[in-house]
Amino acid sequence: MIETSKVFQGSKPIKFDVQLGAYSSRETSPFKEIIYDEVARCDQEVNKRHTFDTVTTRIMGGALSSLERNTFETSITYAKEKKDIQPMSLKNQFQKYKEDQLLSNPGGDYFSLKKDTKGIDRREDLSKFTVRVGKDIKDAGENFLNIFKDMGTGATFKYIDKDGSVREGKKVGLGGTMASFFKDMAGGMTLGKYAPDGEKSPANALEATKHFFKKIFVDALFKDIVVGIPRSAIHVGEDAVFACMNLAEVVPDATIGNNKKGQEITTEVFDDAQVVVDFVTDIIPMGEAGSRTRAITFKKGLKGFPLINNITSPEHGMVDEKWRYVRNTPFRKAIESVATLLPVRI
Repeated sequence: MIETSKVFQGSKPIKFDVQLGAYSSRETSPFKEIIYDEVARCDQEVNKRHTFDTVTTRIMGGALSSLERNTFETSITYAKEKKDIQPMSLKNQFQKYKEDQLLSNPGGDYFSLKKDTKGIDRREDLSKFTVRVGKDIKDAGENFLNIFKDMGTGATFKYIDKDGSVREGKKVGLGGTMASFFKDMAGGMTLGKYAPDGEKSPANALEATKHFFKKIFVDALFKDIVVGIPRSAIHVGEDAVFACMNLAEVVPDATIGNNKKGQEITTEVFDDAQVVVDFVTDIIPMGEAGSRTRAITFKKGLKGFPLINNITSPEHGMVDEKWRYVRNTPFRKAIESVATLLPVRI
């Protein structure tokens, strides 16, 4: 325990009686000056070395022992680190998951983006009939428009980056997938002489052979045909379902939504329903969650195996497009990993 110490120096000289035998020498004793000077010197030395009122001055003045200083510094550092590594609560992780899902498609009642900023405006007044119903119709229109976008080059979506800012990404639509297929086929058949999107051409025969097999069998046939086309179809179907849900929300918003409790119930039911639909479309075969849980990275060794690769991945910072647009919290990893491992096909 560290205590605050104070040392005071009196302003009055200290008077001494020095007895020599039976005689008093208060005024004339030569020992008086010697004793007084020694006491004054010690008093000054103590004040010089130990005048402090705080822990900092005690440390700087050397009043704390090495063990006390180490104990104090360790306790402060540990407390800071413990605060920094405090795990997220399950509620907080669920909230992040819900935000990610509602931002990926129009529909969330309190997910209007702030104008000229990269944040979410959660203060929209839904007490007004025109605001509630108008937002439902607007969301339905945007989702219907996304159907055609996902049949073409791909619709845009919002996501939250590691700094908490709302950013924009873009899906690969059916038309974009087919365009990528023909580019990959051309790149493989020409042994890399056709290199779209700034790809580096093979430098020798061995690299050209590797390039041929990668472009034809990995990129064109597997990524574009086996994965790309079904995923584009999933996005189109998802857009259609959300558009219908937005239109269906008009009815409760126009009726029970006229009172506060009715607004809360409507928002909770339809927002949660959108999250559930998004979850289902993520975990079905060729869905986005399956690509994360089944992804393999040989460079990571044992940690690069399917499922382990996803579980050991950080929440943010992954460059790979499979993880780039999601906050991969332990909650998301758990529900997606369990769901994609179930032997159920929808």
